[in-house]
Amino acid sequence: MMPSPHNIEFKIPLKEIPEAELKRTQNSPNHTGGFGDVWKCSWSTSSRNRPVTVAIKVVRVTDSNQTVLLDKTAWDIRREAYVWANLKDDHVISLHGITSGFGILPAFVSSWMTKGSLEGYLKQHTTLATVRKLDMSRQIASGLKYLHESGIVHGDLTPMNVLINGYDKLCLADFGLSMVLAESGNPTFNSCHGGNVRWMAPEMFAVPEDGMPTKPTKPADVYSCGCIMLQLFSGQKPYFPLRDAYHIIAARIGGMAPFRQLTDIDEGHTQYLLRCLSVNFNARPKAQEIVAFIKAELQKL
Repeated sequence: MMPSPHNIEFKIPLKEIPEAELKRTQNSPNHTGGFGDVWKCSWSTSSRNRPVTVAIKVVRVTDSNQTVLLDKTAWDIRREAYVWANLKDDHVISLHGITSGFGILPAFVSSWMTKGSLEGYLKQHTTLATVRKLDMSRQIASGLKYLHESGIVHGDLTPMNVLINGYDKLCLADFGLSMVLAESGNPTFNSCHGGNVRWMAPEMFAVPEDGMPTKPTKPADVYSCGCIMLQLFSGQKPYFPLRDAYHIIAARIGGMAPFRQLTDIDEGHTQYLLRCLSVNFNARPKAQEIVAFIKAELQKL
């Protein structure tokens, strides 16, 4: 029998942050994404001189009557939160703990990244130097390398899940969540949602015979990482100028390449990053190989 979602015995207890210590900065979520909502909150404790600004990630629930499913998902979220809380890397966002009161399911409490997502950052910074593009790519690939070496598949890597702090450091967020929701057995929690289809590996669109969503893999993460890096260098999203998710899916099924015109980019960079987008997932480089390549390119500048 699966243990109660509120009674998980871990060697190191997962920090439960009381809702009373968290004060919302506005009456509605600050951001809304494919899986849920993000609240900006001020976290105050008796042992801290000044409050800390944090982000509360809440998984959205469309049917609160499915109690068995919700209990399983709540337990899985706590399991992933425990794994996340023990990760320590410069390019993986830190988890402070979990909290209740922001929804039916437990919510993640992490640092608030003042410069927002890479998606928003690129809209405001349209002309970046090559060295900056390479360094941002290195940070993204380094975070992915750490996750993969820790046995974790991100599963939903997009520019919306790459966050930037006040010191221009890039960190990966929301890793493992798509796996939890895909395993929950609820079609509402589909790993293929409208917000991420541009960056998804082609094999992720396959539907197995059991009808369940395809589980994310490390090579699929590499494909998504390659798309983000090519977006950094080209200034265009994959499948630009298509806007609607259904049109993007139709274009993908029809064999349209995610990037049709890659100009003003070093040919060596283009060819290497296109390897990450290989239809043959076995031909894609590993995350550590991408990091090594980018570091070598930075040394040339």
